[in-house]
Amino acid sequence: MTSAPLTIRHIFFTGPSAPPATLAFQKGLNVISGASETGKSFIIESIDFMLGGKSALRDIPQRVPYERVFLGIETADGSTYTLDRSAAGGAFRCYPGLHLDVPIGITPQILSAQHSATRSTNVSRFLLDKTDLDQRRIRRNAQGDTNSLSFRNLTHLTIVPEVDIQKTGSPIETGEWITRTSEFSTFKLLLTGLDDSSMAPAERDQGERLSRTAKIEVIDELISTYHDRLREIGDDDSNEQELQEQLARIGGAILEEQELLLQNEESYRDALRRRDGFRRRLQQARERRSEIDEMVSRFALLEAHYESDLDRLEGMREAGVLVTALEALPCPLCGAAPDSQHLESDCDGNIEALVAATEAESSKIRLLREELRQTVEQLHGEAREFDDSTPALEQDLHASESLLIDMSPSLAERRDAYTELIDQRTRVQNALNLYSSISELELRRAEVTATSQQEPEASTPPVVDISASTLDAFSALVEQILNDWNLPDSGRVHFDMQSRDFIVGGTPRGSRGKGMRAITHAAFTVGLLEFTRIRNLQHPGFVILDTPLLAYREPEGREDDLRATDVKDRFYIWLSQRLERQVIVLENVDPPESIRAGTQITFFTNNPGVGRSGFFPA
Repeated sequence: MTSAPLTIRHIFFTGPSAPPATLAFQKGLNVISGASETGKSFIIESIDFMLGGKSALRDIPQRVPYERVFLGIETADGSTYTLDRSAAGGAFRCYPGLHLDVPIGITPQILSAQHSATRSTNVSRFLLDKTDLDQRRIRRNAQGDTNSLSFRNLTHLTIVPEVDIQKTGSPIETGEWITRTSEFSTFKLLLTGLDDSSMAPAERDQGERLSRTAKIEVIDELISTYHDRLREIGDDDSNEQELQEQLARIGGAILEEQELLLQNEESYRDALRRRDGFRRRLQQARERRSEIDEMVSRFALLEAHYESDLDRLEGMREAGVLVTALEALPCPLCGAAPDSQHLESDCDGNIEALVAATEAESSKIRLLREELRQTVEQLHGEAREFDDSTPALEQDLHASESLLIDMSPSLAERRDAYTELIDQRTRVQNALNLYSSISELELRRAEVTATSQQEPEASTPPVVDISASTLDAFSALVEQILNDWNLPDSGRVHFDMQSRDFIVGGTPRGSRGKGMRAITHAAFTVGLLEFTRIRNLQHPGFVILDTPLLAYREPEGREDDLRATDVKDRFYIWLSQRLERQVIVLENVDPPESIRAGTQITFFTNNPGVGRSGFFPA
């Protein structure tokens, strides 16, 4: 067999009320850089999810409006496929070609999320078949028992999230003790092209045979329990294929019902907005009408004051006129004749001036009174307008409230129908999960039964082994990569079988700071990709690295600090020259200008007003 690498072409999220979130990839180097909290780590989780990952997608707020995920892949012969999966998990739909939505007129192949050695209709077997790794077996325990290779056995060697790239443990292992044997066997398969199909398990003693019998009894009890649960939810008469078809139909009905529900809710919200608008306008009219009544009352008092002032001034004017009309007589005090009297200087008042002043003040007050009357008339006119418009507003408010009352039952029914479909989908998905568990248990029972019927010749369990020459060749390649990246103090690199990890420059890789652990983990991962390419061995064909240049951002001490070196530039330049396979790097630091040409680069600004803010549209 020859290598048949895969290439990831795109990851795409869709939702009925949200703009699509998409990211395209090419063969060779792809870089996604930018600030934290922009969705970079979520991208790697989503790709893993679409390659059969069982962990549900993180429920981050930006993902809530999206319900479907599409992953486009390309095989070594140029064929393309699109995997379609609900964001909630479950089975896959597989379409030929690259699509960013459900294609019209193409019947998908339904692929289970659970790997099965006996059935090929699952996403694991589909991906293994495209990489020429199907039907391989790997050792799973010290007794030499083997399992069918699952694509999930390979993902930790190709997809390295941030929390794993800086771990102290071996890059070969996930950290689970029970899977150490199968993980090393998977590493051996990629490094040599040889699986464990020819391995015969060691002979068990009587206690082991009794243990197998007990295992079979436990498995049978679990299978019976799962069948009881199927009967409880009413799906014991349906087979897995029927449930898959039923789930697809329910999914389509949910999309239609959701569209109708969104339309009804939007109409209901429009009616609510209209009712609130009528309420607001009616309240404003009533408040303004009260203000007018209050102002008219106050202006009436002001006009009364004006009338009082006018009466007082008129009295003063009349008194002045009468005084000036009196006959001139000698002064009763000094006896001066009228012609000799100096009234303007010897007396306090000038009657003629007083009369003129009262007339001027009266004219001013009459002008103010006229302006006041005009203002009052305007207020009365405004009050009449409010009195005329208020009944119409009250009628519109009543009509809008009646419309909301009429719409409520329909909206409630639509919501109930949508909820019922969601419940049906959950029930069918639970039934499928039970069928998947039953299938897995039946497979496990068959394996235990087959093991108990075998009569192996060997009494000593075989040992998973890789030839020293192969490990030396791989170690030399990793050493050359670190030298090409100009990593300080890298020195000699060799593989330690005890720790199943590398010794770099005389120091165990896991003993370095987290920044150095990240960059050396990256060297291991791309080294394995390059090793299989050079020797034409099977490999998924792509690697995804999350923050391999951690030492540039969060170094642990001086020996872990690479900021004064050119490792970053050499790292990107080296990767940009490997065009035969795909490498996806997610980093906070930007790549150098020298590799921009020919590299797929996406930058997240974390600023809705500048460029692309993140994976999900702002």
